This record gives sequence, C-alpha cells and structure tokens, in this order.
Amino acid sequence: MTDATTQPVASPEAGSTNQASAISPSSDSNALDAIPLEAEGPAFTALIKLLASVLVGALIVWGARASRLMDWQSFSLSAGLVWGAALAIVLVVYYWILKSRTSIKNGVITQTWVWKKQVSVADIRQAKFIYLPALSWLIAPRLVVRTGPIMTVFYTAHPDVQRAFAALMLGR
Repeated sequence: MTDATTQPVASPEAGSTNQASAISPSSDSNALDAIPLEAEGPAFTALIKLLASVLVGALIVWGARASRLMDWQSFSLSAGLVWGAALAIVLVVYYWILKSRTSIKNGVITQTWVWKKQVSVADIRQAKFIYLPALSWLIAPRLVVRTGPIMTVFYTAHPDVQRAFAALMLGR
C-alpha cells in the first residue's frame, strides 16, 4: 500500500510529527490494536470555523462599506458577474468549511465537500499525514493520498479520525 520511508508518520497522542520515519507495525502492535480504523468527525476545528466566520464577516462589512462609495452607473455587467462569482465562491467554501465531515469506514475514506471526496484504502499508492499539534488550530490536520496520478486531500479535526489516519500510515 505505502512506502514507510516516503511519508511522515504522525501520532496525535504523542503530539509530534516524524518526517520520513520508518516505523514497524509490529513494534507498536498493542497501541495499534486499541486504535479503531473506523471513525467519523468534522473536517475542520472550531477555531478554524471561527476564523473563517470572522474573515467572511469582515469581507461582508468591508464590501457593504465599499458599495456605498461606488459609482453604480459605471459598474459594467461583466464587473458585476465577476463580483457575483467571487461572492458565490467565498460563500460556498465557507458553507462547506462549516459543514464538512470526514470518515473512514469499511476501507473507504470519505469527506463531504462541494463534491464528495472518496478514496478506497486499497487504491492508495502513497500517503502523507500532515499534523502539526501546535498549529492545528490554524492548519487543519490532513491526509494526502495518491491513487495513481490523482492526489486527494482529506482534512480532519476529530481525534478519532486522526488516530485512524495515523494507524493507516503505520500499515494497519
């Protein structure tokens, strides 16, 4: 499935990320037995959701203030379409940051997003679990998987999903 020398191995319990670490699954077999490989939880932490809310709120306030100063007679249709498309993209991404969930069940990793991201564990050729404990409030922990030429990123904020991803990285 994966080459242990090419991906970081993270342990959410230990609070550290080891770059290019080769860990034998048999050396931690008791710890791995306690980690379920089925879990579900939110994709982003509450602090990331709060930060996104503050930024979107500030953007709306700034946009409302700027709209009072605009010369609406010189506002072209194409400028309106670009402005509307940008607003739609911001609101759709914001909605999915709030709503997105990640799960690993029955050998399939899934994340709800604008489109459903789904990868079978059996199809994974390379994987990297990126987890920075001190910055997890700002940088969401994520599993980056490669299935042939396609790379997929799964974000997770839930400790059970992080443990399942770490167990997956250890070859369980």
